[in-house]
Amino acid sequence: MLLLRTAIAASAAASALAAPTTNRCAELWELAPKNLADLQVYVAQEYPAIEGYSSPVPNLPAFCRFGAFIHTSNMSAVRFEIWLPTDTWNGRFAMVGNGGDAGGINYPDMWGPIKNCKLLPSALGARPDRFPFAYGFAVASTDTGHHGENYNGTFAINNPESQVDFGYRAVHLTAVYSKKIIELFYPAPQTTSYWFGCSSGGKQAVKEAQQFPEDFDGVLAGAQAADWSKLMAYLYHVNIHLNNVNATGYLNTTDYALINAEVHRQCDELDGLKDSIITDPSICKPDLSSLICSDGKKDGCLIPEQADMMNSIWANWTSVDDGSWLFPGYEPGSEGSEDFSVTGSPYAIAADYYNYQVLNNTKVVPYHADESELQRQLAIAEDTNPGGITAVSGYIEPFLKRGKLLSFVGLADRIIPARSSIWYYEHVRESLGYPEDLGDSYRLFTVPNMNHCRGGHAAWNFGGPGQRDSSQNGTATSAVFDRDHDMILALMDWVELGVAPDAFIGTKYIEDDRRLGIEFQRKLCPYPQKGAYIGGDPNSADSFECKY
Repeated sequence: MLLLRTAIAASAAASALAAPTTNRCAELWELAPKNLADLQVYVAQEYPAIEGYSSPVPNLPAFCRFGAFIHTSNMSAVRFEIWLPTDTWNGRFAMVGNGGDAGGINYPDMWGPIKNCKLLPSALGARPDRFPFAYGFAVASTDTGHHGENYNGTFAINNPESQVDFGYRAVHLTAVYSKKIIELFYPAPQTTSYWFGCSSGGKQAVKEAQQFPEDFDGVLAGAQAADWSKLMAYLYHVNIHLNNVNATGYLNTTDYALINAEVHRQCDELDGLKDSIITDPSICKPDLSSLICSDGKKDGCLIPEQADMMNSIWANWTSVDDGSWLFPGYEPGSEGSEDFSVTGSPYAIAADYYNYQVLNNTKVVPYHADESELQRQLAIAEDTNPGGITAVSGYIEPFLKRGKLLSFVGLADRIIPARSSIWYYEHVRESLGYPEDLGDSYRLFTVPNMNHCRGGHAAWNFGGPGQRDSSQNGTATSAVFDRDHDMILALMDWVELGVAPDAFIGTKYIEDDRRLGIEFQRKLCPYPQKGAYIGGDPNSADSFECKY
């Protein structure tokens, strides 16, 4: 902790020298366009520190809100905002990623990095009534070049430039322009730059590492949707199987609950502890034969076609032509963690991507493809890579030589299969010729039972992106503000002090509300290690050890 305290003290000293001059925020109206091309400012306004800001960004410190459009072509523009703390800047820049199809500034996730010295109720009792919570980043976000719901891909119709903005350009330009705004606003220079994102934000993270290795010094990437074209095709592939409510093997939410209970009955104690957590799904090989209906029974059981359907969901997706591997399937234990697969309609992000970017349909139309046609379109998507969106290059050595990549994934993720994050890690390792692991610069932490980016019966609170937003009322934070419990602090120490994270302590709060106290904690381990129970209180992280 001495190194961490030293870093924070140094940051505080720098902040005292970095306060902007009076009216500097308003001056950005004229200063920014003079120093940055194709910029159209729409806001440059100071906000006082008030605990009454409404959702989705409550209780902010005093800051300058700067927002502008970057015109990327005669038919496209990127909107971005950067919030600049006026009194509590830590000397660093951070950018937060988006989810789904983006379409807006990610205000909820901007809340976490800019917060400084806000006191929250303690869940541990070490401080009975208050808890220190502080970062103080100048934090930015972009709409990725279009405005709309994050499950609506119609922005791409007849607009290839917007596809490029969404694919990578908006993030890169926002990083470049934000750094210049920081330079114009503060008298002292920034020290380091960070990226925090999950899901689409995880894809944006690795795309930056691949294509623009100088943009960020540290990257925190959760559940990265790196192989975008294959992931979108896979999600529709799952829809083909599951969303036909008239199919013999259709599974509803009741069926999923039945299957999940049976999976836990068979696999929960494989790790030596009965705790409703499957630590290592890779060794869980469920046999659903005991659930098959017999003797005329119709309730609380499955017909053989339903068992076959579930087995196909767990299996890897393969080519209809030669059986070759296409994409990993979902893990046992993830059944029913998301409900999009039983809605009876295609997953919108996937359908819109193939409709309006791969096939270039010029008007809003329904999307449908059988398995053979879907795989044919996947081949087109991989050849054309619309907007340059896919982020599968394993060659990230220029970034790894200067920066750090910290990644995490929930093993019960039912949107982006957990094995896709493991695949990308191994792909980088093999591409760079590393004989064992990438631990000096790239570490991937797996979170048993965690859903997509967050949630589930899991120790899922560890300061990750997507875990602090207003939908959790600010209570879904790390239990202790140190590098052992908080991934952002750990990444900062790794980048700035050379202290790599060997494990994290994740926390599950009672009813997922920090104010109610801790239900249990677990040790989260870097791949390929796993948290092994070594005896003692099963609700304590001290009872677990990372082992190969």
